[in-house]
Amino acid sequence: MHPQPESGTGTTAGLPATAAGRTSSAPPSGPAPAGAPDDGRMTWYVYLAVVISTFGGLIFGYDTGVAGGAAGFVADDYGLSSFMEGVVVSTSLFGGMVGAMAGGPLGDRYGRRPVLLLSGLLFTAGALISAFAPGLAVLLAARVVLGAGVGAASVLVPVYIAELAPARIRGALVSGYQLLTTLGIVLAYGVNALFGAGQAWRWSLGLAAVPGLLLAGGVLLVPESPRWLVSRGRLGAARDLLRRVRGRHDVEAELHEIEAVHRQEARAGSAGWRELNASWVRPMVLVGVLVAFFANGCGINLVIYFAPQILQSAGMGSSSSLLATVGLGAVNVVFTVVGMALVDRVGRKPLLLAGAVGMTVTLGALAVVVSVPGLPGANWLSFACLSLYIVMYAVSPGLVAYVVISEIFPLHVRAKATGVATFVIFATNLVIGLTSLPMLDRLGTATTFCLFTAVCVLFVLFCLRMPETKGRTLEELEARFRAAADSRARARVSRDV
Repeated sequence: MHPQPESGTGTTAGLPATAAGRTSSAPPSGPAPAGAPDDGRMTWYVYLAVVISTFGGLIFGYDTGVAGGAAGFVADDYGLSSFMEGVVVSTSLFGGMVGAMAGGPLGDRYGRRPVLLLSGLLFTAGALISAFAPGLAVLLAARVVLGAGVGAASVLVPVYIAELAPARIRGALVSGYQLLTTLGIVLAYGVNALFGAGQAWRWSLGLAAVPGLLLAGGVLLVPESPRWLVSRGRLGAARDLLRRVRGRHDVEAELHEIEAVHRQEARAGSAGWRELNASWVRPMVLVGVLVAFFANGCGINLVIYFAPQILQSAGMGSSSSLLATVGLGAVNVVFTVVGMALVDRVGRKPLLLAGAVGMTVTLGALAVVVSVPGLPGANWLSFACLSLYIVMYAVSPGLVAYVVISEIFPLHVRAKATGVATFVIFATNLVIGLTSLPMLDRLGTATTFCLFTAVCVLFVLFCLRMPETKGRTLEELEARFRAAADSRARARVSRDV
């Protein structure tokens, strides 16, 4: 249960931002009309908040990229099986599941900034303990702590940015989280290649403390969410902050709109977990959860974690495979930037569909390449297939998934629903991390990639049915789903009569 706000406006989990500069004339007693103008204004306050909060993506990416490379050296030092090597990789994902479920409610109760600060500190502590761990048990426990920090940041960073961003460029700003994730991955690949020769895995894991400290220290410089301030009844503070964030004095229309949403939800009552199953909420939760699942169940973490092993199975040398993964990471960064330029122009659904089709084709081609014994140039053909797969992922689910999750859920259950979707992300990655090496060892590379190709086919079918969220304010998206639920209810009543 979250404490009630001081002014009795009701609580709202993860309440998102309306468009910056909206001039809606809605009175405090009702929501703003759809289609209010959006000047898309960006102030230095918004830029600072976006840049610092996306360090949460940097810590996520660094841990994702460094784990696969370091785990092999940890396994050599401790004589671990392939399953236990997967456990070393995946323990941070278990911590991420815990952090994902706790991050949203804690962010509602105490604010976005304190929980993001805690996230950075947890990650820093986990990284340092990992570097100095005297044994395997301490190392695994430290990676759980580190993962909890990553999980909380993964929930709150996209929501926090969405609360501040203008609707016109919200997708690009939220996807900045994914850009920093890809930068973290390529940074980790470089560190793995640098320390790989000496098997200095403790340095690789310990350097993760740097981005953790950047997040924790940077959060002290950014503002609290004005939406959260309204939810606590601190209207004066919210008004002052909106003026700084929007770069103008007249913010009453936006403030009234936020209050109107709170009043509407106060009349509906406090939202519990059961509200996620309400008839008009359930379709949105289903979309968010399926986007989260397919964006990670498509095999990306198999590639990110175990790219060196995959390339070695195709005939590439050990040192060459480590360097090749740096190239894959660079491709991921470059095409994430391309995706950021497209997401608010092309839209969420077309990008997801194109990416799902592209990943299906490239994984299928990779399965064929590795299944042909003695195929000339198999190592470089495999690298080409992996590169094209990364391109398709980077411009599509790699960044679009977090954008959709940040904007698809209704206001009063946003933190809970975002926590559930992020839990699904970490749970999917956990299963892949635990099973990938045993699958590669027992089923072979070709069969493993055939299985993930089948998942990508299902992803294509899902993309054909999902709704588009481009260009609509977060309030308009909620109104659309409410109207659709009402229409379905009226149709059921008509059939019964």
